[in-house]
Amino acid sequence: MEITLRGIEIGGLQVRFYSMMILLGLFVGILLAQRLAKRLGEDPAHAVNLAVVGAISGIIGARLYHVFDQQEWPRYRDSPADIFAVWNGGIGIFGAVAGAILGLVIYTHFRFGLRRFVSVPFDVPVLVRRRPAVSTLRWLDIGAPAFLLGQAIGRWGNYFNQELFGKPTDLPWAVTIPTDHVAREAPEFLGFNTFHPLFAYESLLNFLGVAVIVFLIYRFGSRLRSGDSLSMYLVWYPAVRFSLEFLRTDPWEQAGIPMAQIVSVAMFAFGAGSIAYRHLRATSEPEAMLVLPVGEPPRSRSAERRRRRRPGQQRDA
Repeated sequence: MEITLRGIEIGGLQVRFYSMMILLGLFVGILLAQRLAKRLGEDPAHAVNLAVVGAISGIIGARLYHVFDQQEWPRYRDSPADIFAVWNGGIGIFGAVAGAILGLVIYTHFRFGLRRFVSVPFDVPVLVRRRPAVSTLRWLDIGAPAFLLGQAIGRWGNYFNQELFGKPTDLPWAVTIPTDHVAREAPEFLGFNTFHPLFAYESLLNFLGVAVIVFLIYRFGSRLRSGDSLSMYLVWYPAVRFSLEFLRTDPWEQAGIPMAQIVSVAMFAFGAGSIAYRHLRATSEPEAMLVLPVGEPPRSRSAERRRRRRPGQQRDA
């Protein structure tokens, strides 16, 4: 058995730490989604199904976003087999977001069923309309912080692949990158050895974003409206990505502007605008809130303890 920074090799079997971090992020994201689903009165079983569907569609979208990067496309055009080597790294998070949302929309509207056609002598799996339908917007609200948590954990896969490092720096927390990785990722900085740990910056900020969104759901759920959690994600992550893009080496640009910043601005504007629209527009029908759909809103722990205290019972001094 041989253990390296990239993974563990046992005989001819190699387990990449990059893939392990992606799977760990998926697993922990599922756990968070199940907790939020219970909080919002939804069936937690959907969390696992959505994670599987979203992971597949998200990986496809993420890989396509990376492959068609104008700086990466020539390499994949010459070696098409490398397109499928996801374990070697190379995914675009904005493609993952789009793919995961598409997968969620498909899941909430359709399900797999069996149908026999005249020309086929056996049952064929097909997509059929889901009845009753699952609330797309409600599960987008549940999935947004869970997806952000998966991003925060999965970003550490970039450390094991020695990629997604920033510009050179001599700060105490700088990471040392081997020369061959620098030559591949940022050849213009071949004379440097230590760089900004961009993956760590994004991971820590994403963890903070998860904490903020989940806190707002639990603390101010009665004031939130359906779609607010998703909108908060569309505000938080683009702001993080826009800011960190200034430290990226050789980003994909259009008209001299990093494509990631262009997409970030569009996502941020949509997220902030959707929050303002939902909370400022006049409506006679109250929209569904991010609280349990039936029964009274859950009390805080301190309020629950006070309620349970018997009349005349005094707190210990």
